[in-house]
Amino acid sequence: MRLKNQGFTLTELLIVIAIVAIMATIALPNMSDWIASRRTASRAEHIVNLLRFARSEAVRLNVPVYVCPVAIRKDGNPDRYCDADQAGEGLAAFADNNKDGSYSREDDTNLRTVILNMKDQERVSYQFETYDFNYDKTGNNKVWGFLPNGMFGHAESAGDKLSMASGFVKISLTDSAAQNERTKKSRSRIVWLDSSGRVNECSGNSTANDTDNNNNVAAMLCEYKTAE
Repeated sequence: MRLKNQGFTLTELLIVIAIVAIMATIALPNMSDWIASRRTASRAEHIVNLLRFARSEAVRLNVPVYVCPVAIRKDGNPDRYCDADQAGEGLAAFADNNKDGSYSREDDTNLRTVILNMKDQERVSYQFETYDFNYDKTGNNKVWGFLPNGMFGHAESAGDKLSMASGFVKISLTDSAAQNERTKKSRSRIVWLDSSGRVNECSGNSTANDTDNNNNVAAMLCEYKTAE
């Protein structure tokens, strides 16, 4: 007795397609949110690694090491060191061999560069802020210096005297495509430096219990706020 080949009927295929379409519709927003969150987290990890590297290199080389914004050329190399207008493009660490607080191609050593956004393609937004020990905002200094003796400071512009051990530096990152406060927070990361230049990282939705320091300052620093 010959058996007939059994296949799917048109109705069964349509039902399967409809179920897959419904599942894709439900999953797509969550997948997009996850991808955006991972992109932001990846950028935060790059910044953390750059800052920790700069701190250790200052001790190893026995010269000040600065981290500041740079423009990113099409070939991926840094340009226009310590230009505050390029704060969303890249960050570079350099050894300040002549100890003048600014970058010189002839005298100083380019150590490492992190690309934050490719030119004219902003995928992640950044806020740079400085706070005192009472968590009162004091400015948005974007030049950070690590000294061989372990001290840390920040300045408004290259060549300015560093403000030493004067509070915290906070770098907030979020997805540029986020449309509302909820998605901005869910897709955000915070990188902050304490007065000794130690680097911490947390989610923009963190609370005091989620932070390593487990204190109110850490909780406030780890809160993402939309720039005013």
